[in-house]
Amino acid sequence: MYTREKYEKDLQFIEKIEHLKSNRIEFIAYFFVLASCLAAHILYMILFAKAGVKNMVIFNIFSVSFYIISLFLIGKAKNKLNVAYAALAEIIIHASVATACVGWIPDFGMFLLMIIPIAFLMPNKNKKAPFVVMFVSILLYGALKYLYRDTSFTVYNIDNTAYATVFYIINIFIGSFVLVYSTTIYTFMNRYTESMLRVQNEQLKIMASVDPLTKLSNRRAMSKSLTEICENSRNTGRHYVIGIGDIDNFKNVNDTYGHDFGDCVLSTVADVIADTLPQNGCAARWGGEEFLFVIPDEVLENGLALSDRIIRSISEHRFTKGETAFFVTMTIGICEGAPEDIIDKVISHADKRLYKGKRNGKNHTEYTD
Repeated sequence: MYTREKYEKDLQFIEKIEHLKSNRIEFIAYFFVLASCLAAHILYMILFAKAGVKNMVIFNIFSVSFYIISLFLIGKAKNKLNVAYAALAEIIIHASVATACVGWIPDFGMFLLMIIPIAFLMPNKNKKAPFVVMFVSILLYGALKYLYRDTSFTVYNIDNTAYATVFYIINIFIGSFVLVYSTTIYTFMNRYTESMLRVQNEQLKIMASVDPLTKLSNRRAMSKSLTEICENSRNTGRHYVIGIGDIDNFKNVNDTYGHDFGDCVLSTVADVIADTLPQNGCAARWGGEEFLFVIPDEVLENGLALSDRIIRSISEHRFTKGETAFFVTMTIGICEGAPEDIIDKVISHADKRLYKGKRNGKNHTEYTD
């Protein structure tokens, strides 16, 4: 069951992720990844120089220059995603060239597979781009593994040197970091998506059950609540009180002050009813300027006292428009429901008492026949 507590937790998590998606955090995330790539390529350049792999030293000079430029551009570029895709392209080319130079044993080819989830996790609008990255990476991975499974085609054979092991360990470490980074982002984004769906569904339920003007339950939602209260009454043997109230002469308010001000009156009256009801009570806009409230586990005498408080609070509220001030009143009919009663008949009974009250002077609670 989706509780209010879970709803609040989902909202808090969404707010955190939305904050992380701000421009500053986005810049830091891109900067951190590019800076990590820069550090890795500087390390590769040093190790390739010591291993005597001149081709890769030259290549890594260009790679280091690329990442330095990228770090500068990431703060200036409007579309940071283009810089990220350029970095993916560099990784693909670097992994392919490194494999061609030193063979398969150091396992630079793993990066061709490691970057695939990154491509799918990037917030791109072009849905084809990740699939292009995946297709190119898998194709290159298969071709390179087939060609360089032995040392016949390698430019520099370092298989029997300590550098092969060092490169392998470094590549495993960097590859593991990429996987952890990818799965962490995926986990958070997946939870973010699920939280968004739950919150949106809950908000749709609220919109479907709440009157947009008064913020009280609408008639459909109240009908469901009344059914539940009636069933609970049958289980516990306790009575309940239903009240139906109607703002007196509301048409005059609309005709004199306009419908916008009439809406203000409706909203204020709804607030008074909601604030006066006990915690277990519920209220709804029943239609037009008519409101219905129900108080579970209560008898007529206490319902009468509460209804009178509502009427008094409404009649004492001063409405102003410009230099004009006016007051409104409400008439309420209430009826006590018993466990054996049919809920619709209790509502009908309260409604008849409401109109009896209208005929007998308005601005009071009618509780007798």
